[in-house]
Amino acid sequence: MTATGRWRAHLDGARWSTTSRRRGHTDDPAAPDAAGLPRLHDVDLADLGVHPPLPSPAFERDADHRIEAAVGGDAAVVIVVGPRLGGSTHALARAARLLLGDHRVVRPDPAALAGSAPLTGPADPALVAALADPADGADGAGVVVWLDAVGPALLAALHRARPPEGVRVLATADAALLDPDITPGEAGPGVTLVRLPDGLSPTEVTRARPTVATAALGARVGDLLVDRAPARAMLVPGADEPGRMWRPARLGDARTGASARAAVLRAAVDWERLGVPHALPTPLLARLALAYARDGVGSEDDPDALPGVDDLGRAVEALVAERSRRSGAPVLRRLRLADGVHHVPAGLLTAAADDLGVDGWTPPARFGEIVGDVLDAPEARGRRRSVGRLALARGFDDLAAVLLRPPPDRAAPRSTASAELYRLGIASLQAGRAAEARRWFAAVLEGTPDDGSARAFRARAAFWLGLDRDADPAQRRQHLELVVRDGPPRDASDAALLLAGLERDAGRFDAQRGCLRAAVSSARRAGDSTREAEASLDLAHLDRNSGRTDEARTGYTRVLELVDADTPTATAASRAVVELDADENDGDAGTPDERDPDREIPGGFVPEAVPEQRQDEAEPSRPDGPRASL
Repeated sequence: MTATGRWRAHLDGARWSTTSRRRGHTDDPAAPDAAGLPRLHDVDLADLGVHPPLPSPAFERDADHRIEAAVGGDAAVVIVVGPRLGGSTHALARAARLLLGDHRVVRPDPAALAGSAPLTGPADPALVAALADPADGADGAGVVVWLDAVGPALLAALHRARPPEGVRVLATADAALLDPDITPGEAGPGVTLVRLPDGLSPTEVTRARPTVATAALGARVGDLLVDRAPARAMLVPGADEPGRMWRPARLGDARTGASARAAVLRAAVDWERLGVPHALPTPLLARLALAYARDGVGSEDDPDALPGVDDLGRAVEALVAERSRRSGAPVLRRLRLADGVHHVPAGLLTAAADDLGVDGWTPPARFGEIVGDVLDAPEARGRRRSVGRLALARGFDDLAAVLLRPPPDRAAPRSTASAELYRLGIASLQAGRAAEARRWFAAVLEGTPDDGSARAFRARAAFWLGLDRDADPAQRRQHLELVVRDGPPRDASDAALLLAGLERDAGRFDAQRGCLRAAVSSARRAGDSTREAEASLDLAHLDRNSGRTDEARTGYTRVLELVDADTPTATAASRAVVELDADENDGDAGTPDERDPDREIPGGFVPEAVPEQRQDEAEPSRPDGPRASL
C-alpha cells in the first residue's frame, strides 16, 4: 500500500474523474472533492464511532500524551489499538479534534475497504477524491482519513501505508489483531502505533471517579458507560429487553422470525469477530445462518420455531432494512467489496457478543467447514491461519483446531503461547483427532524451555503423550517421568501408576515398587484418598507376590482405613487379608522363589489406571465426558 501501490487504485480513479469533470464530462458529477468535506472539529464524536454516552467531563487516560504526540507529529498514519469498548476511539478522536481540528475529514466505512484485497475494490467516492487532490480548492489544510475499528486485512495494509502528501490516516483497531500470525511484520516508516491497556489503571480510576462513580481497576470504559442489553437481546431471543435499540421489521411468525434474526446476526457477528477476509453475500450468510438455526439458536425450547431457508432469507432483508432508534444506522449493513456483496453487523452487536463470554455461543462445526472451503486455496494459507488465530483469541478452540495445522506443517501458527498450543491439543483430542493432538502436545514440549517457567503446561502435555499406548515405550516413560517430576500431585500420582504398569510389563519389579510408592505419596499430597487407596492396594499386591507379607498386610490395612468398606478397593483388600490369614494358618505362605511369577492377584489397578477428568485444578482442564485417551 504505497503511493505507487495500493493507494494508486484510488488515485488513478479519482484523477480520471477530476479530469473528466474539468473537460466537461459528467461521468461522476456527484464525486466530492476535499473542499466539500467537513472539518474535523465540526464532526460529532458519535460520527467518529464513539459509542454514547460519553463521560462528562472526559477524564485523562494514561496514553493520552502518547496519542497526542503521535497525532501532532509527522507520522502519516497513527493507529490506536485496544480492547473493544476500551476507549481507543474516544482517545484518538479527542486528540484529533484538538490538534487537527481545521483538517477536512473523510470517513469511509472500514468494512468497505476489507475483504481479501483491501483498497483495490469499490471505494468510498469521497475517499477517492480526497486522496486524488487533498487540498484541491481548499485553504491548504490537509485531509484526515478516519478509519474506526479496522479489520485484520486493512490493518495489515495500514502497517505498510504511505498515503499521499497532505493526507493523514487515523485508525483504531482491536488489540487482538496485533498477533504476528494475524498482522505479520512491524509497522513501517511513517506509521505510529499506540496501544491502550486492557483496562483502567489505578491512576485512571482516580481521575475517572468524579465522572464515573463505578470506575474500577481493570474495567473497560465501555463496560462502565455503554448499555449493551438491547444488543444482547437481539442475539439471544427471549432474553429480557428493557428497551429496543432498533426498530424491528415485520418478519412473519414472531417465534420463527426471532430465531431467524438471531441466527443471521450470530453468523454475521462471528464472521466479523473472526475477521474472515472474504465477502459475506446473502447466499453464504443464509448457509451459515442455517447452521446456527439447526444448532438451536432461539428454538431450544420450541422446535416449531426452527426457521427454514426462506425465513432466513427474509431475515437478512429485514435486518438490512432495520435502523437504530438512536442513530438511524442499519442493524446489518450491505456493502460491496472486491469479493462481492458483504454484510456487516452493527459494531455494538459484536461487542455484546464478546461480553457474553462463556454464556454466549460457540460457532457450529459447519462454520469451520464453510470458512475452510472459502480459504482453501494455497494462496489463502496465511489468511486461514489469521482466522484460526483470531478464533483462538476469541475462545473458539474447536474452530481454531480445525483451521490451524500443528507443527511442522507450513500452515502452523508461528507465534502461539504454550497455553494456546495446549488448548489446541485438547480441542483436537475432544474431536477425535488423536494424531493432531499428539503433534500439538509435542509442540508444547518443543517450544517451551525445561527451566520451570512453563512447568504446568509441559507437565500437562507430557501427561497426554504418556497416555499414548502406541508410542515408543522409552518415549512414553520419559513423558510420564516428566509428569511425576513437575506435574500437580494428582497428575503425578496417575503418571506414577502408569509408569508402574510399564515397569511391570518390562519385568522390572523393583522399579515398579518405586513407582507405586511415588503414586501413593503424590496421591496423599493431593488429598485424594481414593487414588491413594488404589495405589496402596497395587503396592500391597506386589509386596505379597514378592513374599513381603508384613509390608503387604500393612498396605491392605492402610487401604481399609482410606476408603469405605463397600468400595471395590476395600473389598479387594479385605479378601487379600483373609487370604493372608489363611496362608499363615496353613503354613503355606511360601517364598518368592516358590511362587508362580505369572500369578496375578485380583483387584489391582495397574496398568488400567487412566485418570478421569478433574474440574478442581487451577491449570487448564482436561476434556469433558468419558475417559479420553490418545
